[in-house]
Amino acid sequence: MVETLGRFAVSFTRYLLATIGPVSAACAQFVLSLALLRLLDPSAFGSFSFLLTASQFSSGIWSALFCAPFPILIADGDPSSRLRLLRCLFSSNLVAVVFAFAIFVVLALALGVSINSGILFAAYAAVALLRWFARAHAYATTGRPVRTMVSDIVYSASVLVGLAFAAISGKTSLDFAFVILLLGSALGLLPFGRDYLASQFIQVSMHDIKRYGRVWSDHSRWALLGVLTGEATANSHAYIVTLFYGPAVFAPIAASALMIRPINVAMNALTEFERAQMARQIGDRRKDLAIASTGFFRSVLMGGWIVTGIGIALLLHYFPRAVFPEHYSLSLLMTGAALWMAVAGIRLLRTPDSALLQAAGAFRPLAFASVASSGVSILAVGALVATSGALWSIAGVLIGEIVLAYWIRRQARRWQEEPHRSTTRSFGIELAPKVGAE
Repeated sequence: MVETLGRFAVSFTRYLLATIGPVSAACAQFVLSLALLRLLDPSAFGSFSFLLTASQFSSGIWSALFCAPFPILIADGDPSSRLRLLRCLFSSNLVAVVFAFAIFVVLALALGVSINSGILFAAYAAVALLRWFARAHAYATTGRPVRTMVSDIVYSASVLVGLAFAAISGKTSLDFAFVILLLGSALGLLPFGRDYLASQFIQVSMHDIKRYGRVWSDHSRWALLGVLTGEATANSHAYIVTLFYGPAVFAPIAASALMIRPINVAMNALTEFERAQMARQIGDRRKDLAIASTGFFRSVLMGGWIVTGIGIALLLHYFPRAVFPEHYSLSLLMTGAALWMAVAGIRLLRTPDSALLQAAGAFRPLAFASVASSGVSILAVGALVATSGALWSIAGVLIGEIVLAYWIRRQARRWQEEPHRSTTRSFGIELAPKVGAE
């Protein structure tokens, strides 16, 4: 009993340290979105929400290309080999961010925002990717969440201070919102330290990028396929509704989704943290510990889901207009919130299994699972939008999430039942065996 309580206390402390920063960042961005919800017209708020969705999608791409392979690749015991790989990832990351900036500008302009807003959004999204990579590096190389926690807190404080200044000065434009986010992300890079910043911005070389080919072929291509199809599963409604009906119609859906945003941000941040822990356990041939971690991880996530659901119910019943302006229908918001809570519940159930498979290097089966679910989600969203209206596109997302959760759970069970065999080598690094690779 004492030993069990001790393990629980250690796990709870780890989660507390891992969530302080992400939750503070989620709260700051949540407050900013709520402020813009009241201050911007539906079309402008819809544009802001869609661009934020695109930025979050890019962080998923970065996780696949540069972050997800981290825990596996840096397990090499040879310092020189590990250094070459890290230089490859740093250099590839910086070059990719430059290309991402250009893509973000084009996307923003295609949505109809001003050139200033487009450039500011692109700058924010690019710097946010640099900070996302830095967080993953800190988790994977040190195993301590302190630097990421401080970075998240600096980001949160900067956003809140900027929002307070906006309220005092009366600046409520999209331009100023993106300036706030850009400054917060840039300042959030500083806690990672001078050595890290030198590695990312100075000690880089185009020569190092050529090594990325093996990273791509062994890991990232399957992880990226999973992210792309996963995005189609999770956010096909945003792209379909915005493409065919415009940002103003997407705005109420985005407004109702605000209520579960803290869950999504905390879930993503905890996954980054827990995946690194599981990878170390698997690398130490403690597969049993990695599997056991999924149970506690799932319990923490579902506890947060229950608390959030209670909070949403109280808000919508007693104080809905304290958050949502009159031009957003209360019945629409309640329906949207109920659908989003169902979506979040399914996502939380499958997240620990997904983190376990990523830690084991099983990116291929994850990609195949999301390929199936993405097709279902796109078809369901399209059919529901055409027959029942834009709001019910969320139900199409729910159907796709259920399919994805089923397939991920199935693959996780297969991996858990396999013996811990000898690992294969790539770059001279010991890698966990891939599900379905043989």
